[in-house]
Amino acid sequence: MPLANSTYTDHETSAFQRAQEQEHAVREAFQSGDRQAFAEIMQTYYPLLLSYGMQFQRDREFVKDCLHDLFIDLWNKREKLEGVQKLKPYLLSSLRHRLFRETKRLRWFREAEELTDDYDLEVQFAIESYLVNHEVQHEELKRLQANLEKLSKRQREAIYLRFFQEMEYEDIARVMSIHYHSAVNLVYEALRMLRKNWFLSLITAISSIFQA
Repeated sequence: MPLANSTYTDHETSAFQRAQEQEHAVREAFQSGDRQAFAEIMQTYYPLLLSYGMQFQRDREFVKDCLHDLFIDLWNKREKLEGVQKLKPYLLSSLRHRLFRETKRLRWFREAEELTDDYDLEVQFAIESYLVNHEVQHEELKRLQANLEKLSKRQREAIYLRFFQEMEYEDIARVMSIHYHSAVNLVYEALRMLRKNWFLSLITAISSIFQA
């Protein structure tokens, strides 16, 4: 068993390294002005950015407009991205800040509710997909939703980023503009509350699926 686990870990690490190398190559091409590389970045990250943005703002067109401006800025500032270690948290953080800024600036826009530190994050955990793919009983799904709703908005966002965007704590901290230890504490406290409500086992199962 230990040998099998070690082999699997080595394979997993190798796959991760190849993915990192491929992303690095795409980024280098993009920074050099390669439009095909830019299109590949957009194709890779646009869906998850749109999904993340919709957690904050129900107006889909408003989020899409912010994304449009975000990618324009990304292209115009591509040569200044050398200090960016990971593109995914950088883009999520940039979109988050843009949504806050634009919603605050455009208060006259009726359908854009103003966002403050007490933002209304309604994380969608793909409940329906999980039910279909893993045959979870409907009553268990209702309990999961009820327990998630007991978490604070920041806890739900941290859980979303940790388990459904598969992000490290340092990346969560960057996206949410908080300290590393604050990100760790948010996830820890959220899981502690879920454990208190006997649902940690399902959350662990879900996280293992997304990390597989």
